Amino acid sequence: MVKNKRKSEELSIAEAARRIIQSKPSLIDGIKQGVINFSALAESINPEVTKLIGRKEKKIQIDAIKMALMRYSDEIKEKWKILEEDIVEVIAESKLELKNELTVINFRQSVFFEGISLTELMEGTDFFQLIQGTNSFTLVVDARAKDRIVEKLTKKNILLIKGDQSALIVVSPLKIIEVPGIVAYLTDLFARNSINITQFMSCHTDTIFVVSREDSLKAYKTLEDRILLLRSNLEIRDKVVNSN
Repeated sequence: MVKNKRKSEELSIAEAARRIIQSKPSLIDGIKQGVINFSALAESINPEVTKLIGRKEKKIQIDAIKMALMRYSDEIKEKWKILEEDIVEVIAESKLELKNELTVINFRQSVFFEGISLTELMEGTDFFQLIQGTNSFTLVVDARAKDRIVEKLTKKNILLIKGDQSALIVVSPLKIIEVPGIVAYLTDLFARNSINITQFMSCHTDTIFVVSREDSLKAYKTLEDRILLLRSNLEIRDKVVNSN
């Protein structure tokens, strides 16, 4: 009985290969794009597969790993094709806004026990975004309101002040709420263009990325170019579909 139980707990080659691939996002990207050499990949992950399934022999047959990778690849591509279409449509239908001259203020949660109200903090501000963390709040606000807000909060409650910030606001259609992967798509776009996101937040259909003012124009152009590209691709696709 013990022997049978141990056997049932052992991972299959296919499951071991899946777990390894799932831990390596760059490989999943390559599979999505169809640029992976499965023979080379199977050889590369052979030691990891062998270790995961607990085989005593030095290596498992490369062909077995390769077949597992190819089956998993088909599954990834099929799921990604459907999801990517939804992501592209949402981003293509989105609008982009840029808000400059912002300041990020991080302060202790206890400040609200001292009688300060949100109404007082929001007074006279054109931009006000508040996020609650485990022990503190992060406020992104017009730079013009910084001195007034700091005075209200008092210096003892301030943990961090970061000026010269900008916010890129992606205003999307309502279906963004139901489509997974959009934030990942956009943050990956920033990362690939060496743009650091200092704060991130969302509000209903608005997705807000806070970046340094120095990076703001580059970030805006990066997002704008991608939105326009996706719109163009959808228009071409629709023309092809309608012509058939």
